Order: sequence, then structure tokens, then C-alpha cells
Amino acid sequence: MKFLVVCCEGQTEEVFVEQILSPHFHKIGVFVTSNNMKGISSYKKMEEHIKGFCLANPTAFVTTMVDYYGLKKDVPGLAVAVGDIYQKSESIEIAVNADMHRLDNLHFNLIVHEFEGLLFSDVSAFEGIANKSELAQLRNEKGNQTPEHINGAYATAPSRRILKVLPKYIKTIDGIEVAKRIGLEKMAQECLHFGQWLKKIEDWAKGVA
Repeated sequence: MKFLVVCCEGQTEEVFVEQILSPHFHKIGVFVTSNNMKGISSYKKMEEHIKGFCLANPTAFVTTMVDYYGLKKDVPGLAVAVGDIYQKSESIEIAVNADMHRLDNLHFNLIVHEFEGLLFSDVSAFEGIANKSELAQLRNEKGNQTPEHINGAYATAPSRRILKVLPKYIKTIDGIEVAKRIGLEKMAQECLHFGQWLKKIEDWAKGVA
């Protein structure tokens, strides 16, 4: 069985990895575990953490769930990233992988824009947590945009959009429940960058990457 480690920012992503990603990839012979970086105060801290983990676990495939939203200014490639959100994300990922000396077992990955963005893949999954009026408000927050395009400023981060409608929302409980209801397949369909990340992991698991 192959070994995949997902270095993530916090507890919500950690639970997502353990309860949603892990069962999915276990079916194709991959043992998945999370590595909680407990926040990212600086790029240097993140770099030291990820590089150390890669070098200590050379037989594991190491990837990340790091929020595009809120990246620190010292992240390689951020200041010069241009184009749409997908082009910017890819160029930053390439820059970070290069800065970490292209470790053979690392694929640095950004979540666009943050975990809560994935939950807008299917707003109806909030049913039971949100009433009809609140569901309508969440749909309005998403509008005609893809989940990976609904952030443009501090007030429009996906998590803040949800909290504006559902002040009692708890990401480690409600967020994970909604994510389970949506499922990875739907998320991949609605979130291009996220879907490409899952495909990279699947290709690695099948030995084609």
C-alpha cells in the first residue's frame, strides 16, 4: 500500500483528510494521513515543516492543503503571479516546489481559496444546518460563479460568506458534515483546481505520474 501525507493548515483540513480523503484513496491502495501544521505564521516556518517531513519520509508522497487566501507575502511567486486564479495558483505552486528544491516526493498544492470554498460546490448540502431562507442567501452568495471564484476581498472569503448567513456555523463540525454530503466527485466537478489535485494523487497512486 502506498503512503500519502497531506500537510494542512489546521484542524478542519486535518479532519477533512482523515474522514473524507482517506476513505476515498484507501479504495485504490493508498494509506492517507494528515499532518497538521497548526497555522502558517510565515513561509519560512511552512518551508521548514514541509521539507523536514519530506526528507524524514522519503517513501511517502507529500502534498499540501494550504489556503490561497491569506498567503503570506514572502511566499515564492506570490508577488509576480498574474492571470486568472488558476494561473496564479499554478505559478505559485511551481515557484514553491522549485524553492523547496523540487523534492521528488512533494507536490505543493493550494486550496482556492480556502476549505469553505469547496462547500459552495453544492449549497443544498447545507439543508438541516440552514433553513430555506438561509439556503437562498447562500445560493445568492455564490451567484453564477464557480466555488473557486467567489473570493476577492477580506469580506468575501468563503468562510465569511457562510458566517454572514450562519453565525453559528462551526467549520470542524458543520463544515465537515456538509463536505461529506457533497462528496469529492461533486467538488472535483465544480472546483477545477481541486479536481486537478485529486487527479494528480490518483495518477501517482496508479503509477502514471
